[in-house]
Amino acid sequence: MDILTDQSSPSLDRHNTPEGFSNRVAFGIVKFMRIFADAFFSKSYGHRDVVLDVVAAVPGIVGGLLQHLKSLRHIREDQGWIREIVDEATNERVHLMTFIHIAKPSLLERGIIWSAGPSS
Repeated sequence: MDILTDQSSPSLDRHNTPEGFSNRVAFGIVKFMRIFADAFFSKSYGHRDVVLDVVAAVPGIVGGLLQHLKSLRHIREDQGWIREIVDEATNERVHLMTFIHIAKPSLLERGIIWSAGPSS
């Protein structure tokens, strides 16, 4: 059976509708900020990937920190989750460093990227 013609699989371009107030607000903010990223980085996919990799590393670091604190609070093993989550964030950091080396963003672009990242 061909995977691409399988009617039982969900559509790849389908987006889940946000449920709850905070999810709708977060979705709206992301859609609004995407307008600027699309306009500024429309000609350079390497620069756009730099911005995406800056943002992609944040959940892993935050998740690793929260899992670490939970493990300390409950005084028990984390079953390897902390290392797994932080390794994923490290992977995104390596992607970031690679694309910065390839794209060589200008000082203005670095400022915009810096404002999108966790250091802002």
